[in-house]
Amino acid sequence: MLFALIAIIVSVIILFIASIEDLKTREVPDYLSYFLIGSAIFIRILWFLFERDISILYWMPVALGALGGFSYLMYIAGQWGGGDVKILIGISLLLSSFPSEVLPFFLNFLFNSLIVGAFYGVASILYVCLKNIKKIKFNTYEKALLPTTLLISILMFYFAPLAIAFLGIFLMISLVSLVYFKKVEKKIMESFVSVDKLTEGDWLVKDVKLNGKVFVKKRNIGLTIQDINKLKRVKNKIKKVKIKTGIPFVPVFLISVIVTFLFGNLLFSILLLS
Repeated sequence: MLFALIAIIVSVIILFIASIEDLKTREVPDYLSYFLIGSAIFIRILWFLFERDISILYWMPVALGALGGFSYLMYIAGQWGGGDVKILIGISLLLSSFPSEVLPFFLNFLFNSLIVGAFYGVASILYVCLKNIKKIKFNTYEKALLPTTLLISILMFYFAPLAIAFLGIFLMISLVSLVYFKKVEKKIMESFVSVDKLTEGDWLVKDVKLNGKVFVKKRNIGLTIQDINKLKRVKNKIKKVKIKTGIPFVPVFLISVIVTFLFGNLLFSILLLS
């Protein structure tokens, strides 16, 4: 139990620092990711040497394949940045599983991340909407969508079984968030940035053209160092480019780790209550 507690404490501390950085700068410093990965390997090996339980080690590559693969798909789809991927790799190694679990920790963490991520995404979009309410014009349908969703959610909690109500609310919130996100993305989350201030992973809104030809192509994985250097060489001709700012996602990992440690798999807990 001592090493399990150490693993949780280390992950929470690093994720807390990474969340602050992600919220402030929309970036996660590489040293945090590499420290998390290095700590994970060291703690797991030390844990195995003390307890001689092979499950402490054999779940690591399984978790790495599952969470690493999932995060890489999100990366190439343009939903997550490289920092998110590296942080999740560290989490997959450090918190792959604990002895005597019904399901390994990483699976419960993944399920919980999807649930927490949906609610976090909606909360983040609503916050941006309220903060920039004067810049965004909502049509009648968009104005009615949120209160209608809240009303249906309340009715489902009263009249439907808990598991069905939770699933229905989860799906509604996910769909509603997409509607608002598209609106916020166009009005608030796209802006022109000086070429000198570009960083690796910044997402272009569209291809950058020079003399009528594509000079730097828009990619789901964002700008590379080579792209940025290429743009800097012609900054007298291309002074600014339009980039898209994403929602910082590392806080979801932090919340999900704490929730998983305290309550286990949220979906299973809800099903048991119902």
